[in-house]
Amino acid sequence: MKVTFLVYNIYGMGGTVRTVANTANFLAKQGYQVDIISVRRTRRTPMFELDKRINLKPIFDARRGMLFGANTPKYKKFIKKILMKIPSLFIDKSEDLYHMFNFFVDLKIINAIRKVKEGVFITTIPSFNVLSASFASKDLILIGQEHKYFNGYHPRLQKKITRHYKKLDSLIYLTDSEVKVYKGILQESNTKLYKIENATQMPNFSSSQKEKTVIAAGRFVHEKGFDMLIKSFETVVSKHPDWKLKIFGAGEEEKTLRELIFSKKLYNNVFLMPKTNNILEEMSNSSIYALSSRQESFGMVVVEAMSVGVPCVSFACPGPVEIISHNKDGILVEQGNTDDFASSLLYLIEKEEIRIKMGLTARKNVKRYSFDTLGKKWKIMLEELRSEKKQGSFQVISKTSDKKLI
Repeated sequence: MKVTFLVYNIYGMGGTVRTVANTANFLAKQGYQVDIISVRRTRRTPMFELDKRINLKPIFDARRGMLFGANTPKYKKFIKKILMKIPSLFIDKSEDLYHMFNFFVDLKIINAIRKVKEGVFITTIPSFNVLSASFASKDLILIGQEHKYFNGYHPRLQKKITRHYKKLDSLIYLTDSEVKVYKGILQESNTKLYKIENATQMPNFSSSQKEKTVIAAGRFVHEKGFDMLIKSFETVVSKHPDWKLKIFGAGEEEKTLRELIFSKKLYNNVFLMPKTNNILEEMSNSSIYALSSRQESFGMVVVEAMSVGVPCVSFACPGPVEIISHNKDGILVEQGNTDDFASSLLYLIEKEEIRIKMGLTARKNVKRYSFDTLGKKWKIMLEELRSEKKQGSFQVISKTSDKKLI
């Protein structure tokens, strides 16, 4: 079976990129023919290692000097420049990376979608899911992935989701908190719901729990709440000035976060680090992971930290609540309560034996997110959908199927 993914930038960083790379690698090893259509190309090779059998198909080469080919006729360059100045008409303005799209890229995406003629077509953000529902071949099995929570989307995007997702054959969601929402949206449709959490490879190394380092990672944007984390860590430093906080990532709020660090005179303890493709290694060189997101649908970084024996302190967002067992393999804190967040960090810093025990438990508990478990869910889903498509048995049903595959 051929499986094609459509992603924004497989050459970049981020939870969705890691998830697609992990899943594509697993499927390729299982004998599936895997293609990845990447809207943008920003590096010579992807940040995350991909199986050599995977076929990469970048649409728009954004590397310096690659925008126009050396032999591109002048009139084509002119047309391309004009189209690139027109804002995107098909990507919703509320999407995180809307400013990176334009009408030229829109046309390239639609053309790429129409060229996919067989197998399974998997899309990874709402606007791509909508485009798939609108332009993909009816011979394909269309699977949309949801990596965020419905209520966090702009009302305009919610309306598009409600209108178009019913044309998909299947929708994958990450958390139990979303199932009721999508059951309501997709009622009286033939779209099947599957709960398949993000999976990761289980590393063969773990934290020694000796480093006096707290780690965090993600885009430097308001949603990730790094401003709240820095404020919480100010309390930590006042009592344990030998502990450090490393935040890996990049984004629009980098300058604001640096100014906050300097205003609180934390420049010897809090460090904004560049994004890395060796985050597991960095995690293993820390003792606590801090997730300070204002909203988080799943939290791939939580799974990764736990996989190397690092307990997490996290605000009680819907995703982390399903991953972390409070006071057993991590600590959950009331959303937005920076004082309690600081107290929880201090608790793990000062209770080394408990921290070590939580780390060992985390490493054990997180195995449920390995491909030994979740890989089976993917295979079952794909085989079910292929069988039903082949038999022509996708029919409108009175109540949307909820396939948790547990």
